Amino acid sequence: MSELSLIIHVLAATILVGPQVLMFFAVAPSSWAIEDDDLRTFVVRVIARRFATLTVIALVALVATGLYQFYQDEVVPPDIRENMADYRFGLIFMVKMTLLVVLIGMIGFHAVVLARRMAAVTEGVKSGVLERWELDRVRRNSMLFSGLMILVSIAILALGVLLAFGPYADVPR
Repeated sequence: MSELSLIIHVLAATILVGPQVLMFFAVAPSSWAIEDDDLRTFVVRVIARRFATLTVIALVALVATGLYQFYQDEVVPPDIRENMADYRFGLIFMVKMTLLVVLIGMIGFHAVVLARRMAAVTEGVKSGVLERWELDRVRRNSMLFSGLMILVSIAILALGVLLAFGPYADVPR
């Protein structure tokens, strides 16, 4: 069962990180080529909703399988689990969990603040109240923030690999 949990955990991680990279390098920049503001808004909204659904499913799967693995003796030996501070595992695990909380906060901030701001500025440009450069600035900020989220996600993946690499993680500090 631990192997199946690990497979699901890795799959969920790829479902979380893969679409972030795709959105950053392909979808968002490509959407800017759609000149019809209403069509662009519709396309981006549909993609964002599906992306959000995948993100939530991946995060739930990651937390569930991560907790399951943490409490499996063959994955995390009881001595390490009970004395995490005595092993490199503890430091790696705590940094990984901290970055996960940061990433979840970043995802929420992007969805609630940046995406709404972009929608409002898009409407302002369409109605003639705001200038196109203001929309370009909001898009650039969103892209920079998304790039930062990708870096945090990659760091979490790297820490997960270190946790799985027993000869490193099992060494006392």
